[in-house]
Amino acid sequence: MNHISVVRRLLSACAVLALLGLAWWMVSGGLRNLAQARTIGQRVETAVQFACGFLSVATVVTRFRWHRFGRPVRVAWAIALAAMVGLSALVWGPPMLHIALLFVAIALLLAWAIIWALGPAPAA
Repeated sequence: MNHISVVRRLLSACAVLALLGLAWWMVSGGLRNLAQARTIGQRVETAVQFACGFLSVATVVTRFRWHRFGRPVRVAWAIALAAMVGLSALVWGPPMLHIALLFVAIALLLAWAIIWALGPAPAA
C-alpha cells in the first residue's frame, strides 16, 4: 500500500467521522430547536436541520452500501446543509442577508471538502 492510498483512506475516515458528528449535532440541535420554534421560518429551518442530519447518515451509508444512491444523496446533503445554515442566520436572530450568504458559501465549501474526502461515489 503506497502513501497516497493511506492518506486517501485517512481522509475518507475523517470525512465519515465528520459526517457522523454533524448528524449527531444536527439531530440533537433540531430536537432542542423544536420546542423553541415559534415562527414558520424557524419550523422550516428545524425540519431542514433534521433532514440534513439524516442525510449525513445516508451519505455515510451510501459510501459503503447502496452505491447507486451515493451521488444524489451527497448532492441532497450539500443542499440541505447550505439551506440549513442560510435559514438559521435569517430566522433565529435579526435577519442578516449578507451573513446568511456568507454562511451558505462556507457550508458549500465544507460540503465540497467532505464529499471530496469521501472519494468518488462507487459505481453501482
